[in-house]
Amino acid sequence: MMNHMPTLAHILTPFPYTIDSQSSIDDAIAIMQEKAIRHLVVTGEGDFIGLLSERDLQQHDIFGRHSDNLTVDDICTHNVVVADIHDPLDRVLDAMAEKQLGSVVVLKNGELTGILTTIDVCKHFSQFLKEQFPDPPPDIYA
Repeated sequence: MMNHMPTLAHILTPFPYTIDSQSSIDDAIAIMQEKAIRHLVVTGEGDFIGLLSERDLQQHDIFGRHSDNLTVDDICTHNVVVADIHDPLDRVLDAMAEKQLGSVVVLKNGELTGILTTIDVCKHFSQFLKEQFPDPPPDIYA
């Protein structure tokens, strides 16, 4: 059992899927649907420049519409919250809650190393609860 605050390294999704900023929105949607993911890290000339989320697509009402003229760069979020892989998890989670973020891009030595999403947090918290309370309650969802 861990007796110190875990860092992002403990629960992030390593090697997130990326997409070039000049790719079409249709390509981004296809990747997200094929991989069953809600976030793509956006790169430009090999560097991290932003994040495209399912929410970005919904805010622009892209799903179900023809989007030939749009690129990922047109609708992705460029002002992305970034954390270091060694940052304490509680501080990052506090920031995510305060800013109502669904994800944080994670860097190691300034290089893209992963992404932390609310799904990652839920999975980790579920595992933590199972370890703390090994006797399962009655299945109320049965």
